[in-house]
Amino acid sequence: MGPRAVICGNRGVLRCGLLSAFSLFSQLSMAIKAVIFEVNWTVWSGQLDPQKWGKGSSAKSKPEDNLERSSWDKNLIYDISDKSCEIRLLRDIPFIIQDIKKRGIALGVVSKDSTRAMCDRALYFFEYPDENQRDRPIIKAVNYDETGSADYSSIFKNIMGWASAQGSEILFFDSNEESLKVNRELGVRVEIVSHEAGVTWETYERALEKNDGGGGGKDRPPKLGKLLGEGKFSKVYEAADDKNAVIKILKDWTTEKNRRLLQIYDVIKTGRPFDPGNKTEDHYPLMVALELRNLSIIKELEEPKPEDFSGWFKMKKIVGTHIWMHPLYKKHPFSVDFQEFVRACMHLAMDSIEEIVKKYGVEHCDAHFKNVVFDFDGNKPVRARLLDWGIAVKMKWDGSQYIRGDDFLIIVPPYQDIRAGVKYSPSSFRRYWIAWMVKTEYDALWSRRAITETDGKAFLQDLDWWYRRQ
Repeated sequence: MGPRAVICGNRGVLRCGLLSAFSLFSQLSMAIKAVIFEVNWTVWSGQLDPQKWGKGSSAKSKPEDNLERSSWDKNLIYDISDKSCEIRLLRDIPFIIQDIKKRGIALGVVSKDSTRAMCDRALYFFEYPDENQRDRPIIKAVNYDETGSADYSSIFKNIMGWASAQGSEILFFDSNEESLKVNRELGVRVEIVSHEAGVTWETYERALEKNDGGGGGKDRPPKLGKLLGEGKFSKVYEAADDKNAVIKILKDWTTEKNRRLLQIYDVIKTGRPFDPGNKTEDHYPLMVALELRNLSIIKELEEPKPEDFSGWFKMKKIVGTHIWMHPLYKKHPFSVDFQEFVRACMHLAMDSIEEIVKKYGVEHCDAHFKNVVFDFDGNKPVRARLLDWGIAVKMKWDGSQYIRGDDFLIIVPPYQDIRAGVKYSPSSFRRYWIAWMVKTEYDALWSRRAITETDGKAFLQDLDWWYRRQ
């Protein structure tokens, strides 16, 4: 049977690849987990004094409504009722905030002397460049907004809880030496800056050097380049100093998660499976541990060694084109052109799965189109490369059969039966994975309403044509 033409109600075309049932994302675990700024005289020169701002004859009733950003200088805010009242964003602050966010460190602001509403308005007007060099309001980068309160002890206790941090893992910039109290009481690392200069790039960098061991060591990743993608649990960057590598930084990665990951890795590196049982807190560390092990086995992990992991890793950059970038993928899902093109891509992905199993003993278990890139020669796909090794298990090729290992997977994608010890002949192994790829792809198509679910399920009743290579 050849590719089938099916009449269906929805003729929309899916323009992007299938999303994973679960993609493993990974943020930076560092000695410094949060950087906090007192805003007055530290982030900006001057003070948002509610006793002085909004007191002119034309003042509006809400103090914050009297703040206006200059039309000729975006780093200047003045009081519309009394233009002698003004604050200016300090020169290096936008780039310092950009660096903090790139490093995956939480950002906080506090103020004893200004109201939250006034500070929030100023932080909305003032901007910083995000990872794509687009100007964004600073307030959008703030994780902990504790302006308008003079009780620093309570504020920093709260931040320590929110950030899952010890006092020594928080860096606080202020121009008032009274703030040293939180160092004495809670161990917060306090940097006192001058009223005149506030926080400069030099003082910021020096503080990191002093309090966080500088730019080297296993706790800090190599220099980050362009942001390539971001998910709920991680960001992926180009490596600024290595065009052939990328860096993945985990979000919400704590000292406790790191400690547990290292314990789990000590088990799985011996070849034994790790079963977390009902301990859901072990799920995330286990998935990261498996990804590190798998990348290490297939020689795509560059640094650090899994035993030295601290929330980031650098891996080989896999070059290729996603299928949805090719014009043939934009054809209707039930057209002959689409099916023949997709079938060819699936068999190339299967070639890559088998090659890795035979060479390294690892079976990729999530090779949907988001996790595969291709080389194309015109309309002909010629090679596939696999991405994202978070969902993969050990597998042995004994010369005649593929034998699945006993790794414990937290996430088992739909339509799969990943049982330990299952044996496959080469033909049955290919049929198993091609069937999964087709079902997963067409499931995504009807979930995106490119086809109807009824038509999609009817289409999947007979997959014999898909098993035959062109």
